[in-house]
Amino acid sequence: SWASLYRERTSYLPLRLNQGGVMPIIFASAVLILPTSLAGFARGGTGEGFLGSLMQGVNQVALYISPNGPTPWLYVLVYLMLILFFSYFYASLIVNPVDMSQNLKKMGASIPGIRPGKATSDYIERVLNRLTFLGAIFLGLVAVVPTAVESATGVTTFRGLGATSLLILVGVAIDTAKQVQTYVISQRYEGMVKQ
Repeated sequence: SWASLYRERTSYLPLRLNQGGVMPIIFASAVLILPTSLAGFARGGTGEGFLGSLMQGVNQVALYISPNGPTPWLYVLVYLMLILFFSYFYASLIVNPVDMSQNLKKMGASIPGIRPGKATSDYIERVLNRLTFLGAIFLGLVAVVPTAVESATGVTTFRGLGATSLLILVGVAIDTAKQVQTYVISQRYEGMVKQ
């Protein structure tokens, strides 16, 4: 019948929950280490005038956003905010909703219930913002929970192997498994074509 011949193909958009992977955590850590590093350089000589007062300000900022400083909650709050910022920043670099909507329109595809063009790009942007927020919350928990558990229990056995390291290891393992699977499928396909 015509209905079976004209059956619509369904597909999905490749929007990931965590677009940036571990990169937002790495960027946030680098930004948090910057005042401490500058304070370490400034300890050699304080100086006077503008440069001296600037270095004193850097020392104060480094003290307050240090995980071992007088306000560890401020460190956690700044760390979470930086992870949130870099998650959105990195997602905006990777996925462009306008390009994605134009590509859908060129292919003759559409999202059911959404008009092609600006409405589609707005819809993709809303979905991407929600996914990025959930991914940033996940990354923030991955980054903060091990430190909280370590400070609550006092166990420092796995200091070098944190949750971020495990996230990297799992990501590499999944990518390796996908590459092996692609290689096996391509070998089977080549074997079928030769016969």
